[in-house]
Amino acid sequence: MLMKEICKACHLTKKAVEYYEQQGLVHPTVMENGYRDYGDVELASLKEISVLRKCGLAVHDIRTILESSDKRAALSRCKYLNQLKIQKLVATQQYLDSLIIDYDIHKAFVEVQQLDDSMYTVREKLAFAFPGNYGIYLSLHFGRFLNEPLQTEEQRAAYLEIIEFLDNVTLHISDELAEYLNNTFQAMEAVGMEKFEAMSHVAIEKAVQNPADLLESEDIAAYVEYRLSDEFKNSSAGRFTEIMIEFHKNSGYQEKFIENMKRLSTDYQKYCDEMAMANKMFLEKFPEAEQFF
Repeated sequence: MLMKEICKACHLTKKAVEYYEQQGLVHPTVMENGYRDYGDVELASLKEISVLRKCGLAVHDIRTILESSDKRAALSRCKYLNQLKIQKLVATQQYLDSLIIDYDIHKAFVEVQQLDDSMYTVREKLAFAFPGNYGIYLSLHFGRFLNEPLQTEEQRAAYLEIIEFLDNVTLHISDELAEYLNNTFQAMEAVGMEKFEAMSHVAIEKAVQNPADLLESEDIAAYVEYRLSDEFKNSSAGRFTEIMIEFHKNSGYQEKFIENMKRLSTDYQKYCDEMAMANKMFLEKFPEAEQFF
């Protein structure tokens, strides 16, 4: 197809097609006469770009999706990050409403400190640092501990060390396990991400605050038995769990990420202390479960 034909087929302007080509998103064949020939691959790519642009995605996000081997997972990351941006925008609108009423700068200044962009940046970095949807799981898990403003030099130093770790860490998983994560994430979305996050946090809080009651549950004994079984070890969940245990041991995750998270968030430090006590009681009752950690 020539330019006029491809524009008509994709409902795009000539300028738009030329721009996407300049950005390296499409690669038409340049004929001897200098005209560009857009084949089936370019046609499909331009239609895909058109859809994603109308969904509000930026060109750099579209490039990531086009180049991804798991487009659903890449798109899920974009959606999740957009949700974070919406949260910031809603908060900003509330501050504007407050200023319109009385223009009390002192009051607004205090309130704005509670919306520290660097905290959201940590959540965004979590979502980008790992392949597939694992970054989103990390963000969901740690996000609730990142609502404190950066107030001390120690917190700022911890934040910078976390960012450096996330910028340099690499996690490799197979296509099969990437698909497993994607399916799991789709199930979470079916429940509703905010609802799932709230349910997970409630369950974890109950576990760490009342470990003795939980350890008496028959469900825990059944869980330990299943985790030790060949059925679990040979499952996608089992293989992914094994990969993550090794990753946490060998990547500096504990020393560089977890320890700095404790420095960054007093709430997370408290949570880790409670979790350590719960894990100690858990291993005393189920010493065979030591391999879980």
